[in-house]
Amino acid sequence: MIHTRSGPSRPHRHAAPRPLRELFVLHPMPSRRRSATIAAVCTAAPILAGQALGQPVVGLVASTGALAALYGGRGTPRQEAGAVAGAALALAVGMAVGSSLAGHDRLAVLGTALWAAVAALFLALAQARPPGIVMPVLVCSVGTGLPPGHTGLRVLAVAGVGCSATVLSWLAARVFRTDGPSRPTATEHGPGNRLLSVTRSLPSSPLPWMAVRTGAAVGLAGTASLLCQVGRPYWAMAAAGAVLARGSHAISANTRAVLRGVGTAAGCLLAGALAATHPRGVAIAVLLAALTFVIELVVARNYAIAMVFVTPLSVLLVTSATGATAVLTITADRLLETVLGCAAAAAAGQLVTRRWAVRHRREAVTAVLRAAVELIGAGPEPGRAAALRDAVALLRLVSERTAGERRGVRVAASALDQVSAATLSLAQRVTEQPDGLRANAADTARALRRLAELVDPCEPHAAHRPAPAVPPPLTELARALDDWLAGGGNPVPRVVPATGPLPGGIPR
Repeated sequence: MIHTRSGPSRPHRHAAPRPLRELFVLHPMPSRRRSATIAAVCTAAPILAGQALGQPVVGLVASTGALAALYGGRGTPRQEAGAVAGAALALAVGMAVGSSLAGHDRLAVLGTALWAAVAALFLALAQARPPGIVMPVLVCSVGTGLPPGHTGLRVLAVAGVGCSATVLSWLAARVFRTDGPSRPTATEHGPGNRLLSVTRSLPSSPLPWMAVRTGAAVGLAGTASLLCQVGRPYWAMAAAGAVLARGSHAISANTRAVLRGVGTAAGCLLAGALAATHPRGVAIAVLLAALTFVIELVVARNYAIAMVFVTPLSVLLVTSATGATAVLTITADRLLETVLGCAAAAAAGQLVTRRWAVRHRREAVTAVLRAAVELIGAGPEPGRAAALRDAVALLRLVSERTAGERRGVRVAASALDQVSAATLSLAQRVTEQPDGLRANAADTARALRRLAELVDPCEPHAAHRPAPAVPPPLTELARALDDWLAGGGNPVPRVVPATGPLPGGIPR
């Protein structure tokens, strides 16, 4: 029996979720019928057009541009068109990278890995909805498996279908009621402002390292596939990219590796049954459109079930484009390549140290404190308020990502949980009730700067001190800040010099 999760799940601070349990959970999501229909239409149309023009392979390649429609469903026509257009551009670039490297296996692995890292960073900055980097990496990987040549034609075909998907998504958003966003989104800033604000936080953000891990996983998967001499490495690279689509932290990587492996194993059975019928003409267009429609309906609700349909989609694309008839060999290769990709992604998910995670948490906390100081001193300036919102968003992101790392990292970073929560409470009070803090702005700012020095001795203001104070236990900092927010006490506790690591094994 598959259960539907009806509310927000409780966070697991020190215990990772059980991947096998996710096999039987249907996550609640808004209806995706509209974007699924657009994706299905944009898949079938170029295939039929290619057959009518005597270029069936070009039609099959062009149909991958329909995957851009899966990124729609954000609400307004402008948001819908922007999301789909951005995805179409990413798919076209992915095809350009992959197709230009076709026939050069080692360069194809390197190029796809670099593209996966770049796509992961930019899609994370743009807060792209699911399926995230899955489709750009998949299209790039498929491009590496095509015969060399005709790169320009393929890119134009993919981009043309992506543009059609953009127009249809915009029209559908104007005519029909929106499907609604798949997750809460900020309404006070447009996508451009949000992208700009997050980009400014990149030096202290975990996103660059997460992008590096994604690229490393894709490269490792492709290299392992080449060493094992299993067909072409594109499916292993696509599998690694798909596993890390929701984040490269360990919990997500481990869970999605299991889901993708199980889903692909079941999908190979369906793929074998469909490919054995050797569909051609209208039949292949209808089959691929139907699979695309179902994938969009279920991918955000249950990833393993979606993989049951993604696998035959990829197998049918390969057999139709290349004329291959060895269905059993193709499905067996897909299964082995999926195992290699999942293993590479799971390994990349472990590539983080406690020191890295704790440093980013500390820097994120001090960034919020500095932004609060600036807002208190500057008065109701929109720019200062936006900077505080950006710092809060970064702290939430860092906290979420570090809480999803392997157990040793989670335990070390959890020693900062109380300070992070108290800092977020401070930010909320500064934003909603600033007058009470501005009554004594100079003393408040001085206290918060001192608090930032205690949380992070490497904070710029503390760096000029000849002998920086040693941080007290972090729970004492959090308790003092909570008491101060409640209307009493001092936000800076008495500092007692100490040596050795902080609670939770955090290095000083």
